[in-house]
Amino acid sequence: MKSKESKTRKRSLFGGEDVNEGKRSNQEDRKLAQKMYGDDVSWFRGAMIGKGSFGCVFVANLKNLKSRYSLYPPIMAVKSADVSASCSIQKEKEVMDNIHSCRNIIKCFGEEVMTGERGQMVYNLLLEYGSDGNLADLIKKGKGLPELDVRRYARSIPRGLSHIHKRGYVHCDLKPQNVMLVANYEGRNGDFVAKIGDFGLAKRVKQMKKDSYGSCWRGTPMYLSPEVVIDGVQEQPANIWAFRVYPV
Repeated sequence: MKSKESKTRKRSLFGGEDVNEGKRSNQEDRKLAQKMYGDDVSWFRGAMIGKGSFGCVFVANLKNLKSRYSLYPPIMAVKSADVSASCSIQKEKEVMDNIHSCRNIIKCFGEEVMTGERGQMVYNLLLEYGSDGNLADLIKKGKGLPELDVRRYARSIPRGLSHIHKRGYVHCDLKPQNVMLVANYEGRNGDFVAKIGDFGLAKRVKQMKKDSYGSCWRGTPMYLSPEVVIDGVQEQPANIWAFRVYPV
């Protein structure tokens, strides 16, 4: 009986029945996910720092800084999912390739496919690591943000949006949780740069595509502009609306 229950618990982590999910702690979830996906040839998989419908995000540390993989930074964020369920992450990679690099957008270092601990094929997207978490985490730490920080981030985020718009894309899910804070090695100590990330829901301008529920919009309801909700029109101005409703 115990053996059967144990197997059911493991299956419920990534799909399947949600049996006894409440009995397992978040820490156990993270360790199981880390073990399931395994390490790569060039990097170790560290702690899980995020989880969503797309898969999981982990910290990754380079194994050998002097190897041929040394073009990678010493520490990265790795977004992982089984290949069979990685459509959203692969779409994100395509969007980031088309947008190209910008100081206020999270960098993409490439993609890899590896064999997981269970023998399944795992898709990994290698991204720049936000060492200070995201903007939502920073806002929650205290009662809002200091005016100086608000000014700095209020300059950084529109610059990233401007670059995205010039490349002909709409982010569609701009919110504090998707703005990462990356250490600024060129500035003063303790300084961080706000960078836009998570392009899994991004679309090209004028692209209309209904989801499985028949809706033409995508993203988080709290940050949707009136024309998105009322008329189903989600174009670049909707990104500006989302930025203006940030609870700082």
